[in-house]
Amino acid sequence: MDIIDAQLHLPHPWSDWTHGEESYPSLLTEIVLAQMDAAGVDAAILVSHPEIAPAEWCEAAVARHPGRLATVLTLDETSPDIADQVARAGKEPGVLGLRVNLAFPPDAVERLRAGAYEQLLIAAEQHRMPVCLLASGVLPDIATVARSHPELPLIIDHMGLNQPPLIPADDPPWRDLGHLLALAELPNVFVKLSGAPTLSTKAYPYPDIWPHLLRVLGAFGADRCMWATDQHRVFGRLHGFDPVPMYPGYHSYAQGLHYLLDQPELSKSDKTALLGGTTRQVMSWPPAPLPAADGRRADVGPRGAAMGR
Repeated sequence: MDIIDAQLHLPHPWSDWTHGEESYPSLLTEIVLAQMDAAGVDAAILVSHPEIAPAEWCEAAVARHPGRLATVLTLDETSPDIADQVARAGKEPGVLGLRVNLAFPPDAVERLRAGAYEQLLIAAEQHRMPVCLLASGVLPDIATVARSHPELPLIIDHMGLNQPPLIPADDPPWRDLGHLLALAELPNVFVKLSGAPTLSTKAYPYPDIWPHLLRVLGAFGADRCMWATDQHRVFGRLHGFDPVPMYPGYHSYAQGLHYLLDQPELSKSDKTALLGGTTRQVMSWPPAPLPAADGRRADVGPRGAAMGR
């Protein structure tokens, strides 16, 4: 089974790195790959962020490991040439989409309503660049975007719910789930199940989250849902953020996978879709080619071949 983590950032190492900035991104990449290998994850999508994970670091990681890593980019929607930036991003090998943060700063949703993101969204729709949305607290506004851009795949990060440790969970934690479920009628809206265990108050395998996740799967179907972890947020190891103490929903990378992989209520076909099939389809990310017959691994081609649409 193809297992793809649809959302990771680059981590903050546990110890200081004193060997120069040039080699630092390589260190972060090796940490990510080691964690993936330990948990049994085949591939992952790195989400860029200007402070947490700069685009150039993510793109360098993808260039070194094109079969295992891809990225989505966070662009400045206020740039005069934003349409050209989106077009260029769409041609970059390993760049699978864009990310828009509507949760921070607080006025982001007001700017969305005022049309500040329209040029980015229009260009993304034109080039069929999926847009991942951090939209906790503003899910009703996503329906307007989805209807205005019906050919644009919109992916709701973290189910659109506030999640620890960086943001306190709502009370109750799944309070706004109805807003997410209402988006299921819009066929261009997809959901990342990222961070779901952070909303649990029970030990692994987090039985209290399953009634809610089954509602999401019942509304959207497994072919519109993606497994993801956002694990370095869960660990509290993100650039620019202090380490966080243990909290009820804290969990290891392996636990963040196996709570779903070992769930008996899900069929094999559901797991195949959730754990990689949906991500491959929606993000247009074909698997890396198999090794050539002579023992040499086939090169991963440009966007439109092995790494593109």
